Amino acid sequence: MKYSALSDIGQKREKNEDSWNIILGADGNPVGFVVADGMGGYLAGEEASRIAVKEISSMVMACVEARDVPTMYEIINHRIESINSQIMEYSNRNLGGLKSGTTLSIGIVKGKELYIAHIGDGRVYLIRDSVIRPITQDHTYVAELVKGGIISSNEALNHPDKNKITRALGFKENYLPDFYHETIKENDIFVFCTDGLYEHLSDDEIREIILKGPIEEASSELIKAVNQRGGNDNVTVIIAWV
Repeated sequence: MKYSALSDIGQKREKNEDSWNIILGADGNPVGFVVADGMGGYLAGEEASRIAVKEISSMVMACVEARDVPTMYEIINHRIESINSQIMEYSNRNLGGLKSGTTLSIGIVKGKELYIAHIGDGRVYLIRDSVIRPITQDHTYVAELVKGGIISSNEALNHPDKNKITRALGFKENYLPDFYHETIKENDIFVFCTDGLYEHLSDDEIREIILKGPIEEASSELIKAVNQRGGNDNVTVIIAWV
């Protein structure tokens, strides 16, 4: 498996509140992908995403070695509960109760299967046979409006509440993940990203840039394109090619 990853502060932010990690197995191939986008401003979001990535990364091998999928999901949910408590404790202890939080997208490779746990408005995409599609569902107010047929996908692009998140770590409620699963096929490309990527680039533009290759340069090319469009947010992207 070939991969590339990069995180960038963008053009408008003073700090990068994103965090990420790739966990390698004994054979040097990735077994875990983690991307988090912190929220809450100076130090708050940065620390929330750092806690999430550190704590999730340390349990990836336990998930890989889990005897079955329900056990793996139980391990993830238990760790998510712990992370959520840690973030709220950090906010109360260090930020005077100022709210902090983070999105989190996790990919775990078990044999020929990819299992995904997802919270927030980051995304995981699959490019297969030159077609791109999002695997995950955004946890946003606007995504719920689209899902309910209240507004169209085009209307969602410029909706005034498009950045309103409905699920994240650091919340008292609504912080547990949705789970997804994909059987891995040869030449599949998986993309893990924060919303700073798709805010500026359409799904087809993301696909075109990645397929230009080489894969090792694709992350930097995506971020370059984002910053040329204004770079309104931090942006993080991990790309893995089977």
